[in-house]
Amino acid sequence: MEEPREPLEEELSDLAGLLQTDESLETMLGHVAVIAVRAIPACDAAGVTLFEHDRVITAAASGPLVQRVDDHQYSTDEGPCLESLRSGEVRRSPSLADDTRWPKFRGPTLDEGVVSCLSLPLVIGNHGTGGVLNLYSQNRPFEEADEVIGRRFIPPASVAVANARAYAKAHAVIEQLQEALQSRDVIGQAKGIIQVREHCGPDDAFERLRDLSQHRNIKLRELAKAVVESPDDILEG
Repeated sequence: MEEPREPLEEELSDLAGLLQTDESLETMLGHVAVIAVRAIPACDAAGVTLFEHDRVITAAASGPLVQRVDDHQYSTDEGPCLESLRSGEVRRSPSLADDTRWPKFRGPTLDEGVVSCLSLPLVIGNHGTGGVLNLYSQNRPFEEADEVIGRRFIPPASVAVANARAYAKAHAVIEQLQEALQSRDVIGQAKGIIQVREHCGPDDAFERLRDLSQHRNIKLRELAKAVVESPDDILEG
């Protein structure tokens, strides 16, 4: 009979298990946030911030508090998350009320009931710090023991995010290829209809399609689809 696992070992095992799944980026990051809340004693809420297309976004959150606090950081351009993202280092504030590092961020965040913060940089691929796991407490300070646990989250969480990103990009490429194949098929069908109706070759049929597309200001794929569905309306209109 197996020995029962310690709670932290269970959460780290769950986090490691994410590496073997093919889930969407949003779903994967949501799992990371929820596991962090369960595993880190002082944590009441968690979220993942990503640096995407030259801007920061909250890609996942365990609850609405996370988005509100993150928005205070983004709007004031200061806070533990942004500092962790820029420095690649852990940022912990045991007592936000006594912390003078982020004056513009501190007031609105205290108003949200947050008393302590812990931000953990996520190293994604070969691009350095591309995200941050943000932890918020409304009841007690994040202590050194919480940070130690949080640091154990950094490697598997970073890999989980990188895997999810890679999966999302691969899925987008597959969708683009499928759309391209569908476009080619429908254009081929439209060309065939034009060849039969107008007794012309494939090149002339394609030129006819392209001329109609430009004249009517309709994308070639959409025009081809219309030809397939209602050739009389399009070719004789």
